[in-house]
Parts: sequence; C-alpha cells; structure tokens
Amino acid sequence: MKSGHTSVAALSEEQLAQLEASTSEWSLSPGVRALGELIKQNGKTFGKLLLTSNFDPLVEIAIRVAGGQCWRTSLHTDGDFSQSAADGCQVVHIHGFWHGSDTLHTGNQLVQTRPFLKNSLLDYIKDRTVVVLAYGGWSDVFTSSLIDLVSDSSRYPEILWAFFDEKPSVPVDLHDTLIAGLNRNRVTFYSGINCHTFLPDLVSRWALVEAVSHPETVPKKSAEVPPRIKKADSDRPPSVDVWVGREAELRTLETTQAKVILISGIGGQGKSTLAANYISQINQDESHFTYSDWRDCREEGDRIRTQLIAAIERTSESNTSIDLTTSSDADLVELFIERTFALHCIFVLDNVDHYVDLENLVFTGLLHRLVERFSQSPTPSRLVITCRPNVSYDFSAVIALPLEGLSLDETEVLFQKRGADKTTSPEDIRSAHELTNGHAFWLDMMAVQVGKSAGITLKKMLEDVRRGRDGPTGLLSSIWSTLPDREKRVLRAMAETLRPETQETISQLISSSLNFKNFTRAIKSLISLNLVIVKAERNSPDLYDLHPLVRQFVRLHFAHTERQGFISLVLLQYNNIIKNIGSLLGVHLPFTMLERWSQKAELEIEAGLFKDAIATLHDADDALIGGGHSEEYVRVARRLFERADLIHLSGYPHFDSVCSTFVSCLDNLDERDDADDVLQRYGATISSKTARYINYSEMRAFSAWKRNNYKDAIKYAQEGQDLKAATDVDTHFDCAHTLALAQRDGGSPEDALKYFIADADLTDMVDPNSETSYGSAQLGNVGRCLQMMGRPSEALICLRKSAALLENDNSLYRLTNQAYAREWIGDLFSDANEPDAALIFYSDAELILKRCAPGRAKTLAEKVRSAQIGHETTIDRSEISRRVRRWIEGSAVLP
Repeated sequence: MKSGHTSVAALSEEQLAQLEASTSEWSLSPGVRALGELIKQNGKTFGKLLLTSNFDPLVEIAIRVAGGQCWRTSLHTDGDFSQSAADGCQVVHIHGFWHGSDTLHTGNQLVQTRPFLKNSLLDYIKDRTVVVLAYGGWSDVFTSSLIDLVSDSSRYPEILWAFFDEKPSVPVDLHDTLIAGLNRNRVTFYSGINCHTFLPDLVSRWALVEAVSHPETVPKKSAEVPPRIKKADSDRPPSVDVWVGREAELRTLETTQAKVILISGIGGQGKSTLAANYISQINQDESHFTYSDWRDCREEGDRIRTQLIAAIERTSESNTSIDLTTSSDADLVELFIERTFALHCIFVLDNVDHYVDLENLVFTGLLHRLVERFSQSPTPSRLVITCRPNVSYDFSAVIALPLEGLSLDETEVLFQKRGADKTTSPEDIRSAHELTNGHAFWLDMMAVQVGKSAGITLKKMLEDVRRGRDGPTGLLSSIWSTLPDREKRVLRAMAETLRPETQETISQLISSSLNFKNFTRAIKSLISLNLVIVKAERNSPDLYDLHPLVRQFVRLHFAHTERQGFISLVLLQYNNIIKNIGSLLGVHLPFTMLERWSQKAELEIEAGLFKDAIATLHDADDALIGGGHSEEYVRVARRLFERADLIHLSGYPHFDSVCSTFVSCLDNLDERDDADDVLQRYGATISSKTARYINYSEMRAFSAWKRNNYKDAIKYAQEGQDLKAATDVDTHFDCAHTLALAQRDGGSPEDALKYFIADADLTDMVDPNSETSYGSAQLGNVGRCLQMMGRPSEALICLRKSAALLENDNSLYRLTNQAYAREWIGDLFSDANEPDAALIFYSDAELILKRCAPGRAKTLAEKVRSAQIGHETTIDRSEISRRVRRWIEGSAVLP
C-alpha cells in the first residue's frame, strides 16, 4: 500500500472492494507489473486464463494498470470455474480471495478433495501449454490435477516449470509427482528464472517477436501477393490407404504447440506413415498450416544439406540472389527459418538416421543446429523429423514421439480393415501379435496377404515364420515364395533404383523381359499386396518406391552376381536419361538433374563397373565441385575407394585425375586425415618412379601447398619436375604450376612470376585497356606475384581482370579461385589503408569458402575480424556480394 493503509483487517467488505478498485494505491513488483502488461498486450496468447494460489488481487490490479480487462473467479470450496464467462482474462484464485471468501492456507485445507475444480482444471489444460511460475508444488488440487494429466497418455499438455535457483533441488515429492510427465517429455524444468527480470524481458522481446511474426502490420505495396510455395521440387510422402492405431500420437501432432516433432522407432513401425497421415489430414482439414514440404534423406549421409538447400529454393518466390551452395551451415539454417515465417508450412525430414549421435541420442552437425535454432524461433511453421534411434531434446518446443508396437485391439482392427478377419481366428491374430511384438509393418504384411491372396492363411504363415531362423523378418521369404515371376522381376528391378520412379521409367527398365501389359498387372498386384509404395501428387504422375525393409530383403536375398543383370538394366535407363540432358551438364545445372550422374556412378560401383564409375566421376567433377557440391563428389568417391583395390583401379583411364580431385576435395573440406590416407594408398600403387610418380609428387605438393606447408610443397614439386626433366618422359603429368605456387607463397615471387607470365607480355597484361585474352588463373597468379613484389597498382589491374573472368568460369576450381581473387584484392585495399573496402572483399571471400573450403575459411575469418576493428556498420550478405560484383564489373570505383 502506498498511503498508509496499515490496518486492512479493520476495513469492511465495502471498504476493501473500494481499496482494490483504487489501483493507484497499490505497489506492484516488476514481475507482477510485467505480467499484467503481457496479458494486456498479448491477450490471444496469455490473456485467457490465469490460475493463482495467492489470495491477493495484485494480478488483477496489474492487468488494469496496463489498460487490460479481467474478471475474477474465487474458489475456497469445490467448484467449476468454467461455468461463467466475461470479457478479458479470467483470474482464478483456487485457494480463495483476500476478501469476500475464506482462504485456504492450512495443510488440511489444501489437501481436501475438490472433484469439480479438479475436473474443470483437467478439461481446460489437457492440451495446453502450462507455465508454472513462483509456485512450490503443494499437495493441492492443482498439483493433483497435474499428476492425473501427465500420466494420461491420451492427453497432451506441455508443463514448463520454472525454479528461481540456478541449481534447484527439486523436492523428491514433486519429482515423483511429475515423473510420468518427465518420462513422456511433457514436463520441462527451467532453472535460474527470476520473475522480476524474466517477465519484463519477455514483454519487450515478445513485442519484437510480434513485429516479425505479423508482417501484415507493416504497410504493403499494392502489388504484393501472399507468399506461395512451388508445387514441384519436393519429395513425396507415401500414400496411406489403411490407417490403424497411433491415435494418441496423431492427436499429439494435431494439438501440440511444439515447433519440432521427433518421430522415432525401429524400421517398419510406421514413422513415415504417421507423418504422411498427419500431412494428409492437415491438407483436408482447416488448419493454420497452409503448405507442406517432404524431404526423404533415405538413411544416407550427405543429404541434409542438399535437402535444406532444395527446401529454401522451393520456398523462394524466385531464384534466390544468394549462391546457396557456398553458404555456411549457419547461414543456411537462418535463411531456411527466415523463409518459413510467412508460409505456415510443415517441413518433414524423413529417414535422417545417418545424422544421429548414437551415444548422446541427439542429431549432429547441420541438423542439430537446425533443431536448436528452429525450436527457439518464432516461426509459425513446424519441423517433423523421423529416424530409428530415440532422439530427444530438453527444449520445451521440441517433443519426441517414440513409436511402439500396435496393441492387440489395434491389430484386430487392422485385420478387419484388410478383409482378413473372416478367415482368421482371434487366437491366430493374437499369436501374430505376440510373434511380431505388435510390429506394424509385419502385421500389415500378414493381413494383406491373408486378405488378398487366395489359399493363404495366417496359421500357415505363422508356421512358416516359426520354422525359419529369421523370426518375423522371414515373413518376406514366405511371401516371396508365393509371388509370380513377373512380380519378382519388378521388385528386383525396383530394388536397384536409387530414387522413386514413374511407372513409365520402371516399365522401361524391364521392357526387354516384360511387356507393358504384364508389367501393369504386376505393379497393380504388388501395390495391392502393399509391397510397392505409391507416392501420389496432384497433376503429376505417381511415383513408385519400395519400403526400406522390402528393398533390403530383395537385395540380401540374391548374391551380388545375381543382381548384376538388374543393376545393368537400371544403369541402361539412367544412361538414357543422361543422354537427354548431357548437353546441359555444368555448374548451374539443378542438383535434382545433376544427381543423375552421381547416382549412375553409385550403381556402377555397386555393379563392380569401377572403370565406368571412374569415367562418370571424371565427366561430372567440374559440374559437381564447381557447383558447390563437393560433399556429393566425396560421398561417391569415398564409396568407390572403399569398395575397390586401388592397385586394380590404377590401370583405368582417368583414375589418376579422380584420385587427385578426391584428395583436393578432402583437403578443401578440412578432412586431412582422410586425404593423407588416400595419398598413402595412391603411393602404394606406384612400384617405381614412372610417369605416375610425377603425378604422385604433384598430389603431395598440392596438398602441402593447401595446408600452407610451402617448404614440403616445393620439395615434392621440385622432385617431380626434376624427374620429368631428367627422363624427358612424354606425359601430361606436371608439377611446374604447383611449384610456382609454392615458390610465390614461400617467399620467392620473382621466380614464380617467370613461370606464370610464360610467353605473355607483362606490360600488356597490366594495361587496363588491353583487349588481349588471358586466362583467369594466369592473371590472378601474376597479380599475386606483383602484389608480393610491391607493385600494388599493377597487381590490382590483374586481379580485377581475373575476378571478372571467374564470374563466368565453369571449372571445378571456380569457387576457390573466386575466393582467392577476393582475398588478394582485400589484401591490396588493406595495405592501401582502406579498411572498409578490405572488409567487404574479405567477407565475400569467407562466405564463399565456408562451404567449399572450411579450413581456408577459418584463416579468412581472422582477416575479417581484424578489418572489423573500429568498423561499426553492419552489411548483410547479399549487399556485400552485390558491391563486390559491381566493383569487379567496373561499375564502381570502390565497393
């Protein structure tokens, strides 16, 4: 009280009411005042219901002081607070009020049974986010309600419980009370929450969130239209024809406020099916989600980055001005989240097993960062991720849904929906459920076979499975034995494809042994037996795929030599596709098309056609690496080098080139141990100092130069050049260029300049008006030598010409050379005491290198930090790149 009301107990009820109405008489703590502002300013989120165990009117006064509306419900006995309504926030005093009612404050009063209040509490908070602040967890009606709530698997609250202490000691009784919710990831504890600092900070931060989340509050141009998402360029979810069980999980998906949902379970438990059914229901029902985007990572590595770039490009209304292939992981995550704000989209990343830290059961790398940042952002979109390991995070905006087996009741419904219940006894269904532990995929396989195939009984299938040694997985062997030859041929061909394909493509795969009429019958039969998955999309041909367990079975069922014929059929079809788009191969070819080359190489490796795989990698190296897809090149090359003996490979054309490129990529990705291992294995293929030894010297020299080890680089390169000169061997292998690079950077630019100039006229080369054509690499290296020799004006002319040519370069060194040019130009500006210009060029070089050469990017980061000293202006990435390009093109004197 502010004005001396020290004898409140002596006031009448009427006087107490008048005192409460006089808001100026009350002193509000920072936390309570902020709570009132939060409820007033954000009524839709916070201002519907507030439960308090306090008797005082401070919350209501804070709301009125903030200019908001509220009304009070006081319950000192049992009662239902949901029976009345009014404008504003309902403040429920569950233990009575300071006047006009009794107050419950003794132990006996607090633990009394209050069923009506408990039921109304349960009904209201069952699917909501409940934030518990400044509450000790008495054994009262509220805590009792939470016990029932978090223990009920059909209800989906999110309890966020805050503690003041930095290292709180949670009372044993409270911990035991909430243990069921902790195990279900429905309860999260937070430490170090001071309401008097946290709530005021939340008020100010929420104002910023609202400004970002509701762009409609900013005046729009009259020509603006709502954002749209491209219909194409997304993977497709599997079609769901029969749905049984998973009602609790589906209900969680529909009601949770979580930003990130993790669906886990062993293969075949229905992770993808659950996510697909959720997407289907969202598309059919009214929802604040407008779009969906599905990405299948196929349980392989080096997919997340590619899929994230594809999602960003799909959600961009036009081609993005940023070269996404050169973006860092952090930049990609932030850009992806930014794109989601106006879309209200559900993004599904399916089968991400490769990115799980199996020890800590969290994701790794880019995916870990994505989950962290996405869950903390105010985006209205949602991220759904599926994988086999039971991944979980201690974030309130992340929930985990581990899938267990179907119940017996659900299994009976499944057999009924598949039409298999009429010929199957309840005892056999129970046996099937016990044998499979309720495994959704195996039970569905059994139900489909019994319901669709004449003469097949569940009892016989169970007997076949029990006789086998593979347990439930032996079910596919039993099914396989009943299939006609044409269905087997289709499955064997599909098992070797590397992506879902259209009916036309699959039919062409086996057209030599199965006409289209028989193929159509076979594919329909396989779909009805649930062996082939249909991935449909409106206004596009259906795509057909195999469940991972079916694909695995078919591949393991046959020896590698028996698979060769079908791999060859798929390869033939992929070759035909590549012939049609081969003329487009280049750094700007979309990855969905460029991926056909890497898939072709994968199939050739699988078939043991190593010579062909080497040729395919050689053909596509400029496009893959120059286009920013070094990781894709490394992924396939690594598979080749793991499968084959390098001594055997060394006799094939282009082997030396592919090996050199592989080592260079590994160095660029800062995987030096792997690069050294490949170098050692390559050296073992050379028994004497033949021409290939010169290439070995070149590879070692180039690797040492990339690591700034100029002494060793000069030694290796000089050895190779001396051998070539002494023997006069006729070979294209050469170390002269790398020797010059190492000499220049090792402190002898004059010696290197002679090599780089060659037969050219240096005077003409440094003439800004000369129209003589020179190569971008030659100009760049000459410019660098001149710079190191103290001739900056001439150096800048050469480097500017080089940078202009590199903008249209299509070689595999496009990105790294662009970065070198920018870095060296930045050095010149720095030496000329022009730090602003230096900072822009260093920053652009670092942005390019973060993806194609992380090791070099770290060095650039130091130069960026040095140039930033005393530089307060922040320039966004697109503006940096634009200024650099304008200067390179000659349209600006300085960026």
